[in-house]
Amino acid sequence: MVLRRLLSGLLFARRDLPSRDSTPPAAPPAGSPVTLRYRPDVFDVTDEDSARRIILTPEGGESTRSRWERETPCVTRLALQELGIGPDSLVVDYGCGIGRIARELIASTGCRVIGVDISASMRRLAQSYVQSPRFEAIDPATLDARAAAGMRAEAAIACWVLQHCMDPGVDAGRLFEALRPGGRLLVVNNLRRAVPADRGWVDDGLDVAALLDARFRRIRRGTLDPEAAGPDVTQHSFVGIYERP
Repeated sequence: MVLRRLLSGLLFARRDLPSRDSTPPAAPPAGSPVTLRYRPDVFDVTDEDSARRIILTPEGGESTRSRWERETPCVTRLALQELGIGPDSLVVDYGCGIGRIARELIASTGCRVIGVDISASMRRLAQSYVQSPRFEAIDPATLDARAAAGMRAEAAIACWVLQHCMDPGVDAGRLFEALRPGGRLLVVNNLRRAVPADRGWVDDGLDVAALLDARFRRIRRGTLDPEAAGPDVTQHSFVGIYERP
């Protein structure tokens, strides 16, 4: 949810990206064992304002408010353009926060959205923010149980989320199991990891893009439009469209 998370344009630069950028979060000393304590409490919030500040942090001169107003409709349009969402679709919004994208998708199409978030406080706020019987917010374990029981979604979104997950390979597998064959996934993510740990935001070296490529069929991956998103975000993030084979 934090660090270089801006999507303000719909068009990709149609070129492959390097697996790393030049300005990662703090990393442990080279050659030393890595022992980190994951800090999910970073995403515990008290109200909508504090949730917004952690979901979209100020970046490149943009405030949380301006990012929210400019990014949200663009991500929504991108999802509608690439994922084939319609009124009968079930969509998984992975790392939904307070449901900013879910609310727009429901308003645009009448689809059903399952928001998934590790933060109980985010999930509670999401129910009141989205305010729709077409939406519910659940934890990852509940999504796993439903997928095991046969639930499959037509589409999924993971926007500025996988960079922060403790084990993104597990999360990629969870999204794979929740999608029907042929279902599509939209990912917006940092090139480098930013894991909330006891020593701050840490790059543990895992390559999220490679993990996604190993699990899904990549439809397209590229950079954000620098004229829309700004050079800082463009250089340090990627957008990908994937399909469950």
